[in-house]
Amino acid sequence: MRAAVFSYPPSIRVVDVPVPRIGRGEVLIRVRAASLCGTDLRIARRGHGSIPQGTQRILGHEVVGEIVEVGEGVTDLKEGMLVLVAPNYGCGKCRFCVTGAQHHCPSGKALGITEDGGFAEYMRIPEEAVRQGNIFPLPSGVNPVEFSFVEALACVVHGFLPLSVTFRDTVLIYGAGPIGLMFLELARLSGVRDVWVADISPSRLERAAPRGAKTILVGEKKVADVLRDVDVVIVAAPAPDAQKEALEVAGVFGRVNFFGGLPPNVPEVPLATNLIHYKELLVTGTTRSNNFHVRLALDLLLRKQLDLSYLVSHTLPLEAVEEGLQLMEGKDALKVVLIP
Repeated sequence: MRAAVFSYPPSIRVVDVPVPRIGRGEVLIRVRAASLCGTDLRIARRGHGSIPQGTQRILGHEVVGEIVEVGEGVTDLKEGMLVLVAPNYGCGKCRFCVTGAQHHCPSGKALGITEDGGFAEYMRIPEEAVRQGNIFPLPSGVNPVEFSFVEALACVVHGFLPLSVTFRDTVLIYGAGPIGLMFLELARLSGVRDVWVADISPSRLERAAPRGAKTILVGEKKVADVLRDVDVVIVAAPAPDAQKEALEVAGVFGRVNFFGGLPPNVPEVPLATNLIHYKELLVTGTTRSNNFHVRLALDLLLRKQLDLSYLVSHTLPLEAVEEGLQLMEGKDALKVVLIP
C-alpha cells in the first residue's frame, strides 16, 4: 500500500509499505479521508519527542475509514462499517484513565504519533484502542471528508467547556484558522451577545465575517485599542503577544483559554499576573482530547447543530501530502484533507 512516512532528518515521503496485519482484538480499516493538522505540519518539519531518532512513522490522526477486517474477539464492529477513529488511548488503569482523561495517561499512545496513523491506504487499530472505544461507527451516507476532522473539533470542545460560555457573554478569539473558526461556531451555538475574531491574515478574517464575527486585523490595530472588558478570551494561535494581551482585554471575572501552543523559539511568555489577581480571571489551558470530547463533537455534526463543511479548503490525493503541508504553511488554507 501507499503511505506517507515520516523519518529523520525531518521529512515525509510517500512510499510503498506492507498492508498491516491485524491480531486478536484489532481492526483494519481502509482509509477514506485523513485531515492534515498543525501537529502533522510540526512533526514533518521538526520531528516529535514521541518519535525517537531513527524511527519511521506513518502520520495522520484525524481519520475516517471503512472496516475491512476485524480480529478474533471483536463482536460489536463489522466489516463494511464506516467509522471515525479517535487517536488517543491509555493504559486503562492509571488515575487519568479511570477518570476518562486517557489523553494524559503517562504511558498513553496516539495513533499517527506514537503508532502508525491514517496517511495511508490502510490503518491498523490496536486492541487497546478498540477495547477503549476509540472506534465510532458513522451512519451510512455521510461524507467522510466532512467528518475527518472531528478530532480537531473535539479538541476545541475540550477547550470550550471550562469557559462556561453563556448568552450574556462577549467572546474574543485570537486566530481565524480552522481551530479559531470552530471556536467561533461553538460561541454562536451558545447564543453569545458578540463574538470577535482577531488575526494577521485578511483572507482568514474574510472567512470569519460571514459566520457572524466582528473582525480585527492585527497589525492595523491592537486588539486592546478596540476591545476591553471581554467575558471570554480564547487564544487559538501560537502567538505570544496574544497570550499577554488576553489578560489585558479580559474583564472582571473573565475566562481565558490558552489553546495554541507557543513556537519553539518562544518557550515562555511574561504575564502580568496581577491582572489575574485583581480581575479574578479564570485562566485555563487545554490540550488534545479524550473520547468524551470526541463523542460530543461527533454528536454536534450528526445532529446538524454545526455545519463545518465550509472549513474544507482543499482535498488532495495522498501523493500530494507535501503540497498539503505547504498550503498549511501559506496560512490561506483551512482544512486540507487527504484521500488515500
